[in-house]
Amino acid sequence: MSDDKTKLWSRLLGCSSQIAREINRRLRDRFEYSIARLHVLEALSASKRGMALSRLADALMVPQSNVTALVNELVNIGHVQRVTAEADRRVQVVLLTKAGRTVLRRLRAEQTRSLSTLFLDVPRDDIASLLMDLTGLEQAVSANLQLNGTRRTARKRRQQPPPKPPRRRPASQSRAKE
Repeated sequence: MSDDKTKLWSRLLGCSSQIAREINRRLRDRFEYSIARLHVLEALSASKRGMALSRLADALMVPQSNVTALVNELVNIGHVQRVTAEADRRVQVVLLTKAGRTVLRRLRAEQTRSLSTLFLDVPRDDIASLLMDLTGLEQAVSANLQLNGTRRTARKRRQQPPPKPPRRRPASQSRAKE
């Protein structure tokens, strides 16, 4: 990897981490809420019928065990509820409650205020340019991930050892039985 690519990745990670830390701090100070809980509410708000835990974990790109712990916390404070799926009684679906929708509106407003403060000195043109550049970067990385996934699968198949030929008896053993 070239130095520029390493620097780019490091800067993206650094900016993202700083912003997430600050938003998380503000949510905790004002609402005693974490950014992880906010992400759960955001994901659930996109679904009118709720989401199974496995689907929610996929949407958040985290292990299901992490989502289960967050959902348990949110159930305990009344912001989400679990219901049994109509199609499959073994599946639990998670839904936003009225209280969850209310707090989500307040959290979104705080997040917007926080981002406005953090980006106060960034000119609009720079934001628009960064958005375009990052969209292109995201598309390129996504395409390469898909391509590498295909290559990786093909490489694994080739690396498997060839099937062993059936064992043959030495000629001396074959003749002795005849």
